[in-house]
Amino acid sequence: MTETEPMCVQAARTRVDEATRTARLARIAAAGPLRDRARRRTRRFIVALAVLAVAAAVLAGAITATLRHQRAAAARSVTASEVLESARSAITTLLTADPADPDGYLDRALAVTTGEQHDRLAGARDAITAEISGQTAPSTGQVLAAGLISDPASDDQGAQSRVLVVADATDPALIGEDGGEGPVTVELTMTRTAVGWLIGEAARS
Repeated sequence: MTETEPMCVQAARTRVDEATRTARLARIAAAGPLRDRARRRTRRFIVALAVLAVAAAVLAGAITATLRHQRAAAARSVTASEVLESARSAITTLLTADPADPDGYLDRALAVTTGEQHDRLAGARDAITAEISGQTAPSTGQVLAAGLISDPASDDQGAQSRVLVVADATDPALIGEDGGEGPVTVELTMTRTAVGWLIGEAARS
């Protein structure tokens, strides 16, 4: 071994130590920016999660509102159908009378009416039964068309809806119409009661 070999080894060790020290210093110097970058990434991640949470809440609210609106619309549609069906059935009842059963007719008429219309029929019982008894043949009627003038606000008791009905009748006088046989047009105010939608008022239209 020559004298230069230990010197070469020493120089190599020195270079290794310097390189190691330089690398350590570089890592130390880079640690701060790396931590800052990590913090920024964490903050961005948290912000992104918050945005997603808000978006999810908004979407859930929108879906809930849409479903609620659809359910309300469906309920209104069902109620409107019930009003129209009740109006058709009630008018058919009022136009169908048998002279052999005047009291039965009046009972059925009272069952499909309420409020003023019910009171009016009840107060005119004798006149109505006399009119029915005097018929020479049973009277009949059928609804040709019916439509809502005003939608029912709800299906709660006391709610009202106006309906326009066109019916063919052999005795229009049964619903207050003058004249002979033929189509009659009546405007009804249907009122929601504990037993369903009944005629509260009826007027010629």
